[in-house]
Amino acid sequence: MAKGGDPGTRRYYNDDGCRSRIRPDRSGDVMYWFSRKRRKSHPIVGLVLPGGGARNAYQAGVLKAVAEILPEDAKNPFPVITGTSSGAINATLLASSALQFREGVQRICGTWENFRIEKVFRADTRTAVRNSWRWVAAMFTGRMGETGPLSILDNTPLRQMMESHLRFARIQQCIDAGCLRALAVTASGYSSGCSVTFFQGVEGLVPWQRARRCGIPAEIGIDHLMASSAIPMVFPATCVGDEYFGDGSMRETAPLSPALHLGADRLLIVGVRASDASTDCRPREAPAYPTPGQIAGYVFDTLFLDSLDADLERLNRINHTLSETGESRVEYQDTALRPIEFLMLSPSHDLLEFVPPHLHRIPRPLRTLLRAVGAMTRGSLPLLSYLLFEGPYCRELLELGYQDAMARREAIEELLLGS
Repeated sequence: MAKGGDPGTRRYYNDDGCRSRIRPDRSGDVMYWFSRKRRKSHPIVGLVLPGGGARNAYQAGVLKAVAEILPEDAKNPFPVITGTSSGAINATLLASSALQFREGVQRICGTWENFRIEKVFRADTRTAVRNSWRWVAAMFTGRMGETGPLSILDNTPLRQMMESHLRFARIQQCIDAGCLRALAVTASGYSSGCSVTFFQGVEGLVPWQRARRCGIPAEIGIDHLMASSAIPMVFPATCVGDEYFGDGSMRETAPLSPALHLGADRLLIVGVRASDASTDCRPREAPAYPTPGQIAGYVFDTLFLDSLDADLERLNRINHTLSETGESRVEYQDTALRPIEFLMLSPSHDLLEFVPPHLHRIPRPLRTLLRAVGAMTRGSLPLLSYLLFEGPYCRELLELGYQDAMARREAIEELLLGS
């Protein structure tokens, strides 16, 4: 990393033919990048799709651009695909279509372009009134345990949609055909308190165990996706095996780790927070007591986004340290530290800017519920940006992802094709 934190400077480390840099892209946004002069003949590229609710429509736009950048006859460029929360759904859709990469991307884009909130959770008046009454009754009677309500929202429609759109048997077919090395989905165990990555892949992949996180082999199914996207309190927990799991972002302290454990030595990471997000911790306006909706948006930001930023900083430090020491590989306990080439793609615009024009698309019963908890104000836009599963909003994010990726075409080609 360049000294002084200036993204416009470059510093090269040539002791082992390596170089590390952070450089601005053509639009002026910071683009994280690490490259080596000595490249492997057959690198394994990993795709990392973190969670982000409705914001993950942006990931579909990036994949659309990747499909256009690659030659028409190109095979799946991502042997390793990992995802968390709604990113796990994108990851599984892509992995199950690895035999026809372009067609798979088209399916992902079509799903996001035609999304409706009703396809994710029930938002009708009857359900809203019933759930609200159950929560109020449970709080006043003290019955918040096993007989109390399971969640605020009912995400049964999401399960039904995935059952009709996903063909899980094709994941193993793609692995057997050599088009896919591994698919990984991360969820958080409520009993164990661990971040558990379920992976399905080629023979020889080794499970791993780290502090509060582990990777175990599994045949990926709909329960893994429902568990990975089960936002606490909002959606009900899902039982996988002998444990209940919630959203994978909760305990995911190292979101890049699963792809590396599964053999990736290059990473394409698609985030959903604007690349020019300020790091200034001072308040931007006069203090006012936060509404429940504003607090929920803060929690969602922490849940989905902060761990990725921290892990990217960690990866940059490791790359920098290896470059300074001139070592291409350092053994550490039962693993090895090695330079990782990666490209981080993130929105060039704040996604909150896209929310206000689409607030009227939120079903009336849900709008009433959100307004009651102060979640229809400007301070609650972060929360709404995650819940706005509506086609017009998702199409705008998809288009932004496409344009941002095309603006980084050369970097994508260098990462995927080595050109």
